Amino acid sequence: MVELGDTTRGRIRVGLLLGLAGLVLAGCETGGTGSPGIGTAAGAAAGAGAGRLLFGNSTTGMLIGGAAGGLAGNMTLDRQAEARRQQEREASRDADMQRQLDFERQRALQAAETEREIEERRLFEQWQRERNAPQG
Repeated sequence: MVELGDTTRGRIRVGLLLGLAGLVLAGCETGGTGSPGIGTAAGAAAGAGAGRLLFGNSTTGMLIGGAAGGLAGNMTLDRQAEARRQQEREASRDADMQRQLDFERQRALQAAETEREIEERRLFEQWQRERNAPQG
C-alpha cells in the first residue's frame, strides 16, 4: 500500500475543504436548493467524504464528518431556501392585500361618482320642472 506523506495529505485536506466551501457558496449563489433537505443530504455526503479523507477509512470519522456536513448543509442551504420561500409567501400576501385595498378604494370612488351623478340629474330635473311650471 502506498503511504501518503504529510505534505500530500495536508494538500488533500486543504483542497477538500476548499472544494466543500466552493460547493456551499455555489449553492448559495444559485438561489439555494430546489427541494427541501437537499442541502442537508449534500452536506452529509460531502462531510462523510471529508471525514474519510481526513481520518482514513475510519467509520467513526465518516459518521462525524457526515453529521457535521449535514448540519452545515442544513444551516447554509436549506434554511436559506426556507427563509426565501417564507419571504415570497409574505410578499404574495402583501400583494393580495394591496389588490383588495385598491379594489375597495376604486369601488368607493365609483359609488361616490354614481351618487353625485344621480344628485345632479335630480337637481336638473327639478330645475326643469320649476322652469316649465305655469307662472301664476
